[in-house]
Amino acid sequence: MPEISLLTWTVGIAALVIGILAGHFGWGKRWPGSLSKLHPDYLTGLDYLVTEQPDRALDMFLKLMDANADTIETHFSLGSLYRRRGEVERAIRIHQNLLAREALAPEHREQALLALAQDYLRAGLLDRAEGLFQQVGEVPRLRVSALDSLRGVYERQHEWRQALDVYRLLARIKAAPPRLVAAHYLCELAGLAIAHGETNTARRLLREARAEVSPLPRAAVLRAQIAEGEADLPLAYRLLRTALHEAPKLLQEELPHLLRLVAPDARDTVLVELVAQAESRDPDELKRLVFAAILAGLTDAAPLRAPIDRVFAQDATLHAVWQSVPGPVDAGRAADAQRGDARRIAREIGALLANAEKYRCNQCGFAGRNFYWHCPACHAWDSFEAYAIVKLG
Repeated sequence: MPEISLLTWTVGIAALVIGILAGHFGWGKRWPGSLSKLHPDYLTGLDYLVTEQPDRALDMFLKLMDANADTIETHFSLGSLYRRRGEVERAIRIHQNLLAREALAPEHREQALLALAQDYLRAGLLDRAEGLFQQVGEVPRLRVSALDSLRGVYERQHEWRQALDVYRLLARIKAAPPRLVAAHYLCELAGLAIAHGETNTARRLLREARAEVSPLPRAAVLRAQIAEGEADLPLAYRLLRTALHEAPKLLQEELPHLLRLVAPDARDTVLVELVAQAESRDPDELKRLVFAAILAGLTDAAPLRAPIDRVFAQDATLHAVWQSVPGPVDAGRAADAQRGDARRIAREIGALLANAEKYRCNQCGFAGRNFYWHCPACHAWDSFEAYAIVKLG
């Protein structure tokens, strides 16, 4: 979450202060003479705001607030602002202080529990957050918010069965996220089953996943893994080809795997088919195939020579990267370019790509070398795309 600007923060707190003052003094009913009744520390807090010392102002206002019907929502607003600002310890203190008050109304106590659970989640205290979300999940008016947050806690803990169970609860009250989320939970469980040699369980889970969403490339990849483990290489090949057809973004990850499933003398035939498929669909897909081939060390494969030449000739960025790669002499480089020797350039760029950030989340922009079905930054599912950030120098 981007940090809130000082101006926005100050304006937000000023609005809260107005709410406090209005609640204490009933300005809507009797404005005249109210300022004379203000506690001096209120004026000190306002002075901190004017002089751009929002943290000191907040400390002052927090000290002066009473947890009564006039100011309770101000407490919650302050806590939310602190959490968004990243000052989670202060948010926790506000909500714990509220919960310590015996006179707090039941609905406000429930709201404070939910807010405190959200504080713990933001602070990474997942066990504490889990317990509070479970407790608040029994409150009808807060049930959806609490259960969805609890589902997020289980995701971060990789407790996929619990996450799926909560998903099912949300589905019953028609508040669940898209069914793709449940399909990925089932794929996660299937992957664990495969790792433990429980292939029948994995097959059942993958059938359930495909019942949620179809087509589902991740399920095809896992089914190919099962087939390969059982030495059924033709089936593994067909399944992996299906996955790559449905999700070309998997080429960088799965192209070497696909070629291992066929005999060496069949490799060129497979590459010819992949090139034809890419050319018939989208220019970006051909570029994706070329990058995958470079990363897999396939720059000298005969079916890829013309595609590599074409991609490097048409892409100004790749040409600029080539110019940044150290070479023997500039004149020699120019001669290479004139002869269309893009394969040598591709090998040099391949060395750079080996340490590049190859994937990027299309939701939050997080980039990394590894492919994730679940973004580690924003926790979106199936959001990673093939990408390459080549860092020079």
